[in-house]
Amino acid sequence: MIDGIIPAEIRAEPTAIRSTLADSLDAARAAAAALRSGGVRRVHVIGNGTSYHSTLAAATLYRRYAGPDDPVVVPLTAGEFRTYPPRLGPGDAVLGISASGEFRDVVGAFEALRGHVPTVAVIHVAGSTLDGIADFIVRSAGGPSHVPVMTKTFAATLVATELVLAELLGGDRADHIRDSLLLAADHAEAAIVAAEPLVGGLAEELAAAVHLFVVGSGAAHPAALEAALKLKEMAIVHAEGTESWEMASGVATIVGADSVVIALTPDGPGRAATVDVAAHAAAWGARVIEVAPRLSIEGATLLTIPAATEEDHAPLTAVPPVALLAFALARLRGHDPDHPAWVERYHSQGLRHILGVGVAGPEG
Repeated sequence: MIDGIIPAEIRAEPTAIRSTLADSLDAARAAAAALRSGGVRRVHVIGNGTSYHSTLAAATLYRRYAGPDDPVVVPLTAGEFRTYPPRLGPGDAVLGISASGEFRDVVGAFEALRGHVPTVAVIHVAGSTLDGIADFIVRSAGGPSHVPVMTKTFAATLVATELVLAELLGGDRADHIRDSLLLAADHAEAAIVAAEPLVGGLAEELAAAVHLFVVGSGAAHPAALEAALKLKEMAIVHAEGTESWEMASGVATIVGADSVVIALTPDGPGRAATVDVAAHAAAWGARVIEVAPRLSIEGATLLTIPAATEEDHAPLTAVPPVALLAFALARLRGHDPDHPAWVERYHSQGLRHILGVGVAGPEG
């Protein structure tokens, strides 16, 4: 078993998912019911960094179930929403994700909207600034985080966001989404157990890589963005998340023998496209890792996820194995992800939302 705070929090992700499903449901239902009764037709879901990846993942899941008469969900960064505010009317609402409840652009947007547009805040930490200004609070569960690299809190806040949007749909669709999220917790647990004994040796094989690409389709695309972010934050390497069809163009121009391609390929409509582009990357000389139920590319290394894993929940099930790999690679490269050196770079930009680094607060 890998020692460290981050690996412990990765192992805690399935419990955080289950706890959020149980503890956050009433608040999610209340927020969704209020939005429905207010005639909401458009929900802007905002966040930055990891929380932006959650907006993309939650909106992708919502689109799978929404019909033409359901509200439209628009994901975008909080910074973009605040700088280029859309024209809002009585049918608009804003859902902001910030694990700390302190991210400046989410806070600033909510302050500007107060009393004009309904706001829902998904928060992990109690007693934050957003607690005092949002119309509705949905708090994710799973206990406090003690590191600035979000792993457990990413899973928890994503599930809380998906709960709100599921309840906006209501009925059988909401029931099905909740059931599938509960199953995703089991799949994440199995993926973590399977990956942990492998990532140390795999990290040694990847230590000399110059470029790391994480690729996926559908909901595996925001999963790829988040997995690449974990590689950057922990291992301090160049890592890029990309969508399968996009990788087939621009990214393909620099993939070669100094590259690693991590393909997130749960079964689903996008699997074939991701396998295809990763197979081409292997032919161009890249080292390929598949996060998948089975190996599909000759010469690739497999980090196994359960066969029943749904593509729509790749952010919860396929990211943890890559996060464990990122931690192992960081240690090999002489970094301490539990106490990263880059925190002051955030603070120098005025981003003070990382609460009690190494003590009592998550980022985002």
